[in-house]
Amino acid sequence: MGSIMPSADDYKPTFKTPWIETPLVESAALSRAAGCRIFLKLENVQPSGSFKSRAMGNQILSHLRKPEYFNRRVHFYASSGGNAGLAAVCAARSLGYPCTVVVPLSTKPLMVEKLKAAGAADVIRHGDNFFEAGSYMKEVIMKQRSEEDKEVANIALHPFDNEPIWEGNSTIVDELEKQLPAAANTEEEEVYRGRALPLDAILCSVGGGGLLNGLVMGLEKRRSQKANGQSATGHCYMDVSNSDSHHHTATTNPSPVHLLAIETDGTDSLAAAIAKKSLVSLPKITSQATSLGAIRVSETTFQYAVSPPPGIKVHSTVLSDAEAARGVLRLADDERLLVELACGVCVEAAIGDAATATTAATAVSASPVAGGQSSKKRKRDSADAVPQRDEGYGDDRSSSTDNETDLEAEADVGDVNVTSTQTPEFSSKLKQLVPDLNEQSRVVIIVCGGSNVTIDMASEYRRMLAEGWV
Repeated sequence: MGSIMPSADDYKPTFKTPWIETPLVESAALSRAAGCRIFLKLENVQPSGSFKSRAMGNQILSHLRKPEYFNRRVHFYASSGGNAGLAAVCAARSLGYPCTVVVPLSTKPLMVEKLKAAGAADVIRHGDNFFEAGSYMKEVIMKQRSEEDKEVANIALHPFDNEPIWEGNSTIVDELEKQLPAAANTEEEEVYRGRALPLDAILCSVGGGGLLNGLVMGLEKRRSQKANGQSATGHCYMDVSNSDSHHHTATTNPSPVHLLAIETDGTDSLAAAIAKKSLVSLPKITSQATSLGAIRVSETTFQYAVSPPPGIKVHSTVLSDAEAARGVLRLADDERLLVELACGVCVEAAIGDAATATTAATAVSASPVAGGQSSKKRKRDSADAVPQRDEGYGDDRSSSTDNETDLEAEADVGDVNVTSTQTPEFSSKLKQLVPDLNEQSRVVIIVCGGSNVTIDMASEYRRMLAEGWV
């Protein structure tokens, strides 16, 4: 008898996961300072040094699983010289595929060297910003190489704006479900009954919004599964818009999980969009936290912020670079972790400074509020017009003198969902936005990590803060 050979349609290659499950640790020092239980989700230990390993890794897998790429040579291209580019290189290389990165001329030598050391097939520098680098990558480099070798499938990767990226980031929620401690008593069980996870708040940084989107998607999926009595390994993805009917009467409309979306002043494209009630592009990035350098967030991020799914409440808040630096130093001093400004800003949002919080609360109480949005004065009127073909990411930073024009009134930081009822005694943005927290409340900070940081840079932050950097 002849054997039956599997058809091409039956062939489905398997790939290893190019990211790892990261630890969740409770920080005694940060918990004391914050007045609640602070858990750190350590994405800084991912293979690329940041959560982008999930995002870019899953995006790469989504392409490799397409039948048109089975048994073909594949070459990936990324136009981010930051953490997304580094994650793309690490993920592609771990799966056995080359990845070329095109970066703008402004990319720091530190990151260029890290891309090369990680195994990038090539690092090409072109253009003044990431939009120009990305256009050059697609319209020149990839077309040229496709003509040179038509057998190779050349695939472009986006740094934050597509569903596989968000799905990759949503795996953080799957891990949190397993890692968060069980309720200690009946009272705590009742507090968290009906919520997607047994926690009160999650703090994450926002650049283009890929991380925020993934967290919302993960929480929404988990809430749906919980409504049907399933674990995260279940396969039900029902519409949860009316799922309160599945809950016990006592837990109808339970308290939401609060998601704090943190930006630095000068990268605050989400806060700008909320203030304008529509997507806008910042004219340029003026913050030193260049990993948050998306001049426009994704449409999905904006929609999640203004109209989140049931059981989730999203707050947008903006801190200064100096506050982000204080967060970096808190992690370095208390937890022996070295992260970028883009990550440190979440720590400072949770811990805060009494003097800063008093000033901020006074400013919020005194300022006009429309729909919960503090009306921050902006010198960004030109942001209303979104340039054509603007993909919403880039590091088009101006000089330090330009930065001064955007650092108006540090206290006036554009919080969403903050009303004039807030009082100055709160010591952090977290407690201003979620005032019901107590010593037993659970808060997760996504330690997103980042590779654009050195010990010398942290030492410089310490010196600048000592000299009055605000």
